[in-house]
Amino acid sequence: MRNYTCQELQSHFSVESSEINLDKILATGQVFRWRKFEDTWFGVIRNKVWVLRQDMSGIHYTFHLVYEENEKENVNVKPVDELFEYFNLNHKLSEITKPWISSDKHLSSLLTSHQGLRLIRQDPYECLLAFITSSCNNIPRISSLMLKLSQLSQHSVTINDTQFHSLPDITIFQKPNTEQKLRALGFGYRAKYLVSAMCDVSGRGGLEWLESLRHVELSEARKELSELAGVGPKVASCVCLMSLDKHDAVPIDTHIYQVAVKYYGRPNKSLTPALHNSIEKFFQTKHGLFAGWAQGYLFYSNSKKDVKPKKVVLENDSKTDVKSKEVTLKNSSKKDVKPNKMTVNNKNKNKNVNQKNKPEKRPVDTNGTNCEVIIDLDGNLTKVLPRTRSKRTKS
Repeated sequence: MRNYTCQELQSHFSVESSEINLDKILATGQVFRWRKFEDTWFGVIRNKVWVLRQDMSGIHYTFHLVYEENEKENVNVKPVDELFEYFNLNHKLSEITKPWISSDKHLSSLLTSHQGLRLIRQDPYECLLAFITSSCNNIPRISSLMLKLSQLSQHSVTINDTQFHSLPDITIFQKPNTEQKLRALGFGYRAKYLVSAMCDVSGRGGLEWLESLRHVELSEARKELSELAGVGPKVASCVCLMSLDKHDAVPIDTHIYQVAVKYYGRPNKSLTPALHNSIEKFFQTKHGLFAGWAQGYLFYSNSKKDVKPKKVVLENDSKTDVKSKEVTLKNSSKKDVKPNKMTVNNKNKNKNVNQKNKPEKRPVDTNGTNCEVIIDLDGNLTKVLPRTRSKRTKS
């Protein structure tokens, strides 16, 4: 890829930087298939590769077709209209955020430092795929997996020696070897969820059914989505907010929960479904019909902070201590770690072990014995248990 000058890009529309900031929008965990080279953004929206560059005058753009669409309803849609719809530019950010300046001191302080951050109106199909993939994952890895998934598509275009793919047709998930392909690409246990969920979507009416959820209430859309494999309250809320026009949906994850406790006095206890609903209703009451947009500011600001939750050490570390909630992952770069359980090496010797009953030899760290660490879905260490051995019976 190469950088594009504003003069090279064929088209332009004027918009204030306070209304849209491409860097804050395209790299903050809403979408995962945009790539930036110097000052130019490259990304695929449905059947087009868009090339965008922002300056003080607005957005300069051009696009390349990946494939031709045969849908009659898209014949009269102008390319600039597609961008306006994608970036939700029919909603004026200054009007949405104005009430928060006086009603929420903490959020008000974020509006200036994160100026131009707005919610995208994504394709529901891509959004659902991405957020099922997001389970126990991070933004760089989700981006990598989504790019690999798109390479299963038959449609692509090459720009400056870089190949861009549309997403594969949903029917690919009905093929018997798709789960194995996804596992080979690194999706791990998520492969099963993706295949099951997309087959379920096809059985309910396909992508038309998915888009029809834009025309029902938030509670109904979330209920329908939650019946799909791999879709819990957070994933359902993300899809509702970022692709189904449910601007009051508030996804509650670890970051938002921390914000709710620290800045808004919410109870600091286990995040149960009941507490999840309670926190969402609190933010909906406080921030109104665009509570989900407010969540975007709170999530972005908190996720960017240098917090030290539970440190994960990828290599052997003699200072690793279970009490400080640090764990060592074995072969983490090669294998996909299950979300709720992993085996680590305890650096602290277990004083309760009966020295007379020596454990059988196994590949362990020379500094300690084996133990089991139970980790919740957000990656939080919740319990440390000694690994037990079954007694041998004499034959």
